[in-house]
Amino acid sequence: MPAWSPPALGAAVFIALHYLFLRAASGRVDDRLGALVLETTAALGIAVSLALGIRTASVQTTRPGLALAAASGLAISFASVLMFAALRRGGPVAATGTIVLGGGVVLSAIAAPWLFGEEVTFRRVVGVCLGLAAMVALSRE
Repeated sequence: MPAWSPPALGAAVFIALHYLFLRAASGRVDDRLGALVLETTAALGIAVSLALGIRTASVQTTRPGLALAAASGLAISFASVLMFAALRRGGPVAATGTIVLGGGVVLSAIAAPWLFGEEVTFRRVVGVCLGLAAMVALSRE
């Protein structure tokens, strides 16, 4: 599937909405409570999609798959608390969002070849460099 697929573009729109709502909520709710509400609401939304039978792909579920999904959920819960804290302290959405999401992309792009055997290409190296440049440029506000 190409990177510019409709699901990827739709996810980008929802991530943008996520950052804007998160910025609006920060400083109006305790960081941990805000993250709990965020994560609980996200889980309820996913549960509703399962209950309605909305299908994305037919993949066999395995124990290791569930364990890795749980580990990913723990990582996102820590990230949510830290995002509330960063935005509450006055971090602008452009810089904070870019550092968090862009930093995650850069770190995962660097780690993926060793973890998953993904190819290290010129495009990946350029992308990592551009991601770092975006983080530096937007964090200088």
